[in-house]
Amino acid sequence: MPHTPIKNSSLSVLSLLGFCLLSLISSAHADHAYKNEEASMRLFTTYEANGDDYIQGIGIGFAHIDPETKLGFEFSTSFNNAEVRATDGYIEDYFAWQGAARFGLFSNLSLYAEIGVDLTEFLFHDLRYDNYDGSFDEFHDDIDAFVGVGAGLKAGPLKIEAFSRLREIDSRYWEAESEVFTGVQASISM
Repeated sequence: MPHTPIKNSSLSVLSLLGFCLLSLISSAHADHAYKNEEASMRLFTTYEANGDDYIQGIGIGFAHIDPETKLGFEFSTSFNNAEVRATDGYIEDYFAWQGAARFGLFSNLSLYAEIGVDLTEFLFHDLRYDNYDGSFDEFHDDIDAFVGVGAGLKAGPLKIEAFSRLREIDSRYWEAESEVFTGVQASISM
């Protein structure tokens, strides 16, 4: 039995070396991915307004950025609460599940263009007004959507952005008075 302790010692040393090697490789890979920002995920909060009208929300975004050019794209989704004045003067409040895509330069300074849509209306539009009475409506209820531009500053995992969006917001019986919203977004990279 003199060989058993040597085998156990050898296995322990090999296991320890293997663990150290795997740790170094995963650490180097994580450090490389963080420095090059090839792919990242972020949590964010956003607030946009036009006068008394506002849209605020929380969400998550996933980005892929070319490490050399810093050009990339990002897909995000968020849950938003909104309060807007309709063209008839009444205040309308609603909930929106929003999806968006951004394309642009993403570095310590970001410049981007974006498009987005209300996913609730997009996915469930036919179910939303199942009690249609056949009468002529003043509004035809397009799916809420937006286009926008923005810029941001990044410091480590934190990022602050300012943006402007042209929005289509309506319902079957009302249409938002405001179409242009400006806002800020704060996020943290994971």
